[in-house]
Amino acid sequence: MAKIGLVRIDSRLIHGQVCTQWLYRTSSKKVYIIDDAASKDAFLSSIYKMACPVGVELETISTKEAGERWQKDELGTVEPIFILFKNVPEAYKAYKAGFHYPQLQVGGIGGGIGRKNIMGPIAFDDNDAKMVQELVQEGLDVYFQPVPDDKQVSWNDVKRKHYPDL
Repeated sequence: MAKIGLVRIDSRLIHGQVCTQWLYRTSSKKVYIIDDAASKDAFLSSIYKMACPVGVELETISTKEAGERWQKDELGTVEPIFILFKNVPEAYKAYKAGFHYPQLQVGGIGGGIGRKNIMGPIAFDDNDAKMVQELVQEGLDVYFQPVPDDKQVSWNDVKRKHYPDL
């Protein structure tokens, strides 16, 4: 059974900060990108593998597979593992499929139409907020931390400021 080093939402997935800061700080030996579209794209998955530091394995799996494999053997024996989601819906679907990770770090989600800036490089739409609130009510600890040196900000603090009616 694997030990989780970090579960993070970062729309850029594998990039410099993840490779040089978060992987190093968690001592993770394997990265799982959990994303339904990417899991079906062998070319994209190979690019992610090439972007990983030497000595770190990477596997791209679907939200359904993440739930099934977590229930079976908690994603194997390599530890610690680093989990990356591109967005809130993918993290939500994996959790609902049975991948019951205890904590979720929101690190970077880009802006766009219908999205509002929560803090730094993190923007939510109303559906993101509703999904996070539901997961928190089920016992998930959600916090916001774009970079390692930033202070963690709890979902309750973000909700109080941006989504008081949830």
